[in-house]
Amino acid sequence: MKNQNGFTLIELVIVIVLLGVLAAIAVPRFVNLQDDALEAQRNATAAAISSAMNINYAACAVDNFTVGGDCVAVTACASANAVLQNAGTALTGYVITGAAIPAGNGSVVTCTLERTGVPAPHATFTAVRTAP
Repeated sequence: MKNQNGFTLIELVIVIVLLGVLAAIAVPRFVNLQDDALEAQRNATAAAISSAMNINYAACAVDNFTVGGDCVAVTACASANAVLQNAGTALTGYVITGAAIPAGNGSVVTCTLERTGVPAPHATFTAVRTAP
């Protein structure tokens, strides 16, 4: 009699069932990647605004807080567009909320950044006052 090597039908069925179980567990984990990407984008935008606020404060300090040139006046959270490098372009798809920054150069307030269509939580950034 010939010696035949191979898998039995029951072994193949077991492997297929195991692959199905693994797929059922793994697929829902990767379906929600778009929400994670949008949240990461929102957090990165908030970090960029915070960095731009600090760079603007440093530029204003060098210019003795004279608005113009490299120094942009910042008096509220809504001034975030002005300090970004592409100041002519609005932050589309975002809502910025926060109070006015207290008087005095270097005063800070925490602002919130929400992306429309992205579930909570929101991102925060620090706005730094650079206006007389």
